[in-house]
Amino acid sequence: MKILVVEDEQRIGRYIKKGLELKSHTVDLAYDGQTGYDLASDTSYDLIILDRMLPQLDGLKVCQQLRREKINTPILMLTAKNQL
Repeated sequence: MKILVVEDEQRIGRYIKKGLELKSHTVDLAYDGQTGYDLASDTSYDLIILDRMLPQLDGLKVCQQLRREKINTPILMLTAKNQL
């Protein structure tokens, strides 16, 4: 499975990437929303793991723009927010 992880906390991003690679997944990692968006719009992924709070382009905006472009890759949103 090819997975894109978009996480601005580099330590967390590397940890997620390593864990997924141990399960034999291919993982690309981006540390900001714009880079994540660029990768997701140029490359076909089976799953995107997307942080909610990102520099340059918020995770929700990344998701909205991908959906507007009819990129329907499943997206798992991560957040440290404690409110809905």
